[in-house]
Amino acid sequence: MNRRHLLLTSSGLSDSTKKIFFDIIGKSPIDLKILYIPTAGIETDGAREGLAVCLDELVKMGICYENILVYNLELLLSKDYKRTYSQHIKSPAVITRLLTIEELKRFDAVFVGGGDSAVLCREMVRTGFDDVIAKAINNGLVYVGISAGSMYVAGNLEGGLHIIPNPIIPHWKENKLVELPKGEKEIQLVDGQAVYIENDDISLI
Repeated sequence: MNRRHLLLTSSGLSDSTKKIFFDIIGKSPIDLKILYIPTAGIETDGAREGLAVCLDELVKMGICYENILVYNLELLLSKDYKRTYSQHIKSPAVITRLLTIEELKRFDAVFVGGGDSAVLCREMVRTGFDDVIAKAINNGLVYVGISAGSMYVAGNLEGGLHIIPNPIIPHWKENKLVELPKGEKEIQLVDGQAVYIENDDISLI
């Protein structure tokens, strides 16, 4: 069975989490294939800026832009909807349909961006991608959450993945957390901090 790896960040990968990320992947940056989900952050211009920032950061990490698939869940049909006038299209464009578990195996990691965590959760459930991404994570797809993307897999949201029971509070402005809280208390992350999950082991970075 593949190992489960998640990096849940407040504001994206820091120098230390980038090193962990590349150590996990074990490939040259130029060979990486990344799925990027911007869905939480595309409903206001301020949030949309995050897409440009994240793509710029990925490219600065040495990842080829051509190897990044921007996959906005809001473009997908609802999971129970039956196609009507598009039925004649036998192979819909990948950005317009639900990816399969087999297709996700082509990617080395998924980055789930920040914004409105409720919007992200809503679209995950509406499209059925919540089930797909959960299985892919358990199959070894590396998950990198940024702000809302971290909250989605933590204990914040009804309908979220709840991979850990603790809610994650990103962009914390008070004292920097020095150790993880006991039990299911909030994990308050200042920008630059992250929670690293390897299988069932959790650590603070």
